[in-house]
Amino acid sequence: MIKDLLFKKLSFKYSKIMASLNLKPKELEFGENTKALCLSPHADDETIGMGGLLSKYPKNFDVVLLTDGRKGVKDMPATEIIELRENEFRAAMQIAGVENYTFFRSKDKHLIEDLDTFKKLAISKYNCIFVPNIIDQHPDHKAVSLLLNEILYTNPYRKDLKICFYEVWSTLGFVNAYLDISEFVDIKKAMISCYKSQNMSKDYEYHAIGLNQYRGMFKDKKFTEAFCVMDVEEFKKVCELY
Repeated sequence: MIKDLLFKKLSFKYSKIMASLNLKPKELEFGENTKALCLSPHADDETIGMGGLLSKYPKNFDVVLLTDGRKGVKDMPATEIIELRENEFRAAMQIAGVENYTFFRSKDKHLIEDLDTFKKLAISKYNCIFVPNIIDQHPDHKAVSLLLNEILYTNPYRKDLKICFYEVWSTLGFVNAYLDISEFVDIKKAMISCYKSQNMSKDYEYHAIGLNQYRGMFKDKKFTEAFCVMDVEEFKKVCELY
């Protein structure tokens, strides 16, 4: 009963904050000098959520793979799983054309405990930072926003920095930015296919591309990726709810 009441209260505050944003969807466009950072909790999250965006603007992006993925495969030694998933990630980045990527190797499902590593993240050069939807129920996905919020109080950043939620396990209730990925959907499919270890348990292409097809409906496109873009102060207000 108490848990239900708290959830309703949280949902109301979240909705109130998000409703204050400009929710008229605009297409994402990057200039040649736009610097963007994608924070991916696990190898494949970046592809499922924004593989089309990475494929369209590979030179604009740095991608950081945050966890070692050791919990993503059963009945294998952790060292072998980590190597396998990082190799899958490298293959996906190569297909997208992203050359700048790094590995944090925080322990899978324990990202929230690794603030010290997260503090080393230099964010001052970026115009925008992409993170998973904060309402995702996977603890590592939610942890990305909470840890980023922590370092926004200590690490320097641009005054015009935008924080952008992308969709992995939970759809965004509030969308104010999108990207037509119709020209890049085959590249995104090829990126998803790199993650053979994960595709064994779920048909990620079917589900991710299906969502992109649905998201295309509100702008009469074949396939789009959806995002919620906010400034730093708006992002902090959302994080304070958690």
